[in-house]
Amino acid sequence: MGEIPKIAILGGGVGGLVAASELNYRLGIKAEITLFDRSSHHIYQPAFLRLAFGERKLDSIRRPLDLLNRQGINYLKGEIFRVDPENLLINAEHGDFDFDYLIIALGAQLDPAAVEGFEDNALNLYSAEGAESISQALADFSGGKIAIVVSSMPYKCPAAPYEMAFLLDYHLRNKKIRQKTEIAIVTAEPAPMPVAGEKVGQAVMDMLSKQEIEYLPKAKVKSLGQYVSLGEKRFKADLIIGIPPHRCPDVATDAGLASKNGWIEVEGKGMTTKFDNVYAIGDCTVITLANGKALPKAGVFAKSQAQILAYNLAHQITKSSAAQKKFDGRGGCFLEVGHKKAAYAKGDFYHEPDPLVNLKPPSRLYYYFKTLYEKYWLKAWI
Repeated sequence: MGEIPKIAILGGGVGGLVAASELNYRLGIKAEITLFDRSSHHIYQPAFLRLAFGERKLDSIRRPLDLLNRQGINYLKGEIFRVDPENLLINAEHGDFDFDYLIIALGAQLDPAAVEGFEDNALNLYSAEGAESISQALADFSGGKIAIVVSSMPYKCPAAPYEMAFLLDYHLRNKKIRQKTEIAIVTAEPAPMPVAGEKVGQAVMDMLSKQEIEYLPKAKVKSLGQYVSLGEKRFKADLIIGIPPHRCPDVATDAGLASKNGWIEVEGKGMTTKFDNVYAIGDCTVITLANGKALPKAGVFAKSQAQILAYNLAHQITKSSAAQKKFDGRGGCFLEVGHKKAAYAKGDFYHEPDPLVNLKPPSRLYYYFKTLYEKYWLKAWI
């Protein structure tokens, strides 16, 4: 290791951005920090729902990643072709790089091609382009059946499909065409947000029922087109809003970072991998809980993991005697339900034998907290 350690961060999403900013704050010129991302912008993805209903423009929910250069963080835009975690080498669009520490924060790779007909017939809620297409489709929509399709598990931001359903209900009532529209959620899940527990799932199902939103769990989605095909069952849909299958990014899989379950397995408190000085955080990872289920893929966890990892790594580099911090599996998320109200689920996902999570009922207060958090995020981290 040289006099000034070099830290590489792969990915400019929630985890990568927070890790870079926190490390830069704690280390400054004591380390050389480089963030790689194929995109030119960091996008606040929870606001895709706002984009889908025409309440935001894309430029209002994204920030240029090259702003990091002004903070003293090296930002390199381009593809990452190969990662050698044993030797801490990266082959990227700008050349070959060697590092002393490597943080993988690549997120989950969306794979719409894995479902027959998805790319041609479904609008992707989890991409900016797809959310903008949803906004246009809703502007032209005059009635029929809307299917929100969760293709497979796991997927990130487990509340988002349910928020989409509730917000659709609210939107269509305001347009006076709710009575002419059916809304259905088709999902591979056994219940809404299953890792959060039966009580949370039942509470969400009760809210869906109250708004006359059809719920079809444990679905095996075969194809999407004029019909949503679930094997032996199928139904016609006039508009399909889809969440595509997720997988670990190819570059991480090719590097031997992914385990048999398809994701990067990490130690759940320090985010270490099987390779020395290689860490992974966020949606590209898997952390198995006490009950055998996996920690949900959510930005709140990526943020906490990044902050804790940055703290520990900074103290390790500076040879500080401060005690290491540990990721404790605590977190929460908002569940917007329309009418300018949101519920709030929060708890301890490391609780044994099962996660201990409570769902606070919808209120205007939680809606405003959610709105304020979006503003905070776009100012605080880039």
